[in-house]
Amino acid sequence: MAFFVGGPPTKLGETVSIERAAERIFGMVLMNDWSARDIQKWEYVPLGPFLGKSFGTTISPWIVTMDALAPFVTDNMKQVMFPFSPARLRY
Repeated sequence: MAFFVGGPPTKLGETVSIERAAERIFGMVLMNDWSARDIQKWEYVPLGPFLGKSFGTTISPWIVTMDALAPFVTDNMKQVMFPFSPARLRY
């Protein structure tokens, strides 16, 4: 998912707070960040993901507005977190 953000202009470099971000979201698109895994594997050790991530990004040809999604909004599901037991070595 990627979001199109708009709203009133801001000064260059001025950030928008998390609390105000929802007011500026216009809509959503599907997005795919393409990676060249063969190049990424070769360059990862000295550089990290660098040229392997520079091939392209595609987005869907339509924007779904937040107003169009409003009838489908639901409450968040409660997340149940289970504590992980520490790893144990077996000899």
